[in-house]
Amino acid sequence: MTIINIFKIPLKLYLRIFNCKMHPKPMKSYDLIKSALFCLTLISGLIFENALHAQNNNSDNLPEFTVDVSKNIGGFKPLNGVNGGPRVRLGNAFDNSEYFKTFNPPQVRLHDTRYSDEETVDIHTIFPNFDADENDPTNYHFEKTDIYIKSILDLGAKVIFRLGESIEHGEPKFYIHPPKDFEKWARICSRIVQHYNMGWADGFEWDIQHWEIWNEPDIANCWTGTDEQYLQLYEITSKTLKKLDPNLKVGGPTIAYDMDSELGVAFLNHCKKTNSPLDFVSYHIYSKSTDDFMKRIAKSNATITKHGFEDAEIYLTEWNYIPYWPDKKNREETRDVYARTSGSQGSAFSVAVMSYMQDTELDMAQYYSAFGTIFRIGLFDESGIPKKAIYALEAYNKMIQLGTRVSTSGNKQETGVSIIASTQLSDGKTAVLLSNFEDEAFQYKLNIKNIPFKNQLNCSEFLLDEEHNLDLDREQILNSKDFSIVVDLPKSSVRLLLFESL
Repeated sequence: MTIINIFKIPLKLYLRIFNCKMHPKPMKSYDLIKSALFCLTLISGLIFENALHAQNNNSDNLPEFTVDVSKNIGGFKPLNGVNGGPRVRLGNAFDNSEYFKTFNPPQVRLHDTRYSDEETVDIHTIFPNFDADENDPTNYHFEKTDIYIKSILDLGAKVIFRLGESIEHGEPKFYIHPPKDFEKWARICSRIVQHYNMGWADGFEWDIQHWEIWNEPDIANCWTGTDEQYLQLYEITSKTLKKLDPNLKVGGPTIAYDMDSELGVAFLNHCKKTNSPLDFVSYHIYSKSTDDFMKRIAKSNATITKHGFEDAEIYLTEWNYIPYWPDKKNREETRDVYARTSGSQGSAFSVAVMSYMQDTELDMAQYYSAFGTIFRIGLFDESGIPKKAIYALEAYNKMIQLGTRVSTSGNKQETGVSIIASTQLSDGKTAVLLSNFEDEAFQYKLNIKNIPFKNQLNCSEFLLDEEHNLDLDREQILNSKDFSIVVDLPKSSVRLLLFESL
């Protein structure tokens, strides 16, 4: 029936109702109501049928995601670690352990901890008088760092101990200078290892395995020395620590830029030439683009392999989304840029790159940062309220908790569209995590194949965007085995779908 024919009926009826000349006889009230209802029913049915037809046609043209539950592709790499633990003594001074349990980081890297819990971790806070005897336990101040580390271990997370100093943004610089005596500095680091792993100075046997030497020696806010001085410091310290305990994992150079940079290549060459221990290579990436982010990972990892360290583990010990580095003199601009980093935009970016990183040579990664203080790109605001980014980490944790990764397709690295999925067949559960960082498409067709459950499935969808904090957005009952659904996924949003056999 054409649109013209559809509207002939209500037009004639309309004219009869108002005694128009097309029908000179007025209709009786009963006949009038019955005819009107018939007409409305007919129109509604046609509109509904056309709407369904249009939806089906539209879904056929939507970009697609596919999950094949029958194709097990293994477990998940521990790539959802963070920088900074739950303990806070600056600013809001809340204990954030309860929130850390929601995203369950596998590791916590100890860097810049002074911005949430002062006088912790940095060498100058543990051993404040460099001229003192490094072999005398009374010259060390371990207590605050002890408490800080215990708060992390109590969560079940592993510790990556950064040996060195926190970043210094202001002038003058106080602590990021090359040590006066590299050999003595290495011995101080050795005593710190002994305190936490061998019980020295009323210490512990916590078996902290990962020891990272310094942080970002390629930028002026972290190292005032030369490249050659850093290489020398790394060589002396790494050899000292491995002599103390060959089972420790020692690494660097923790650079801010890619491993194919001048210092990155010099570091690899120096370690090879001097036979310096290098159990893991670490570097950092901040980017405005998921495509750029992943290309830089590929480039850095290829450089590590090219220089003969294919057996070394690779850690991305700092990473995050940054639209651009703001002018530090403009307070409003700085506030707005970092709000995007920890808001819905940064959350979608984070989920996308965590999904992509599973298919790289990376062995670990630590999001920067999880600080619960006034720190500008932490997970909490100045009042201790969680920011959007914490729900991105929570969504990822909920997905990987099922344990077994299954095959997916539909990633679009260029614009940050991602899919990753997991299943736990014994419990009849499957999770699918979707993200759209900046793609123009706002709806996607999700195809689920080979679900091995005979019963119907309950599908719960949780949404993270500008208005939602991983809130339940929709529930529906689906038939198992194979099915397709249309999901809303506009830019700067994350959607977690949990399927459970009924």
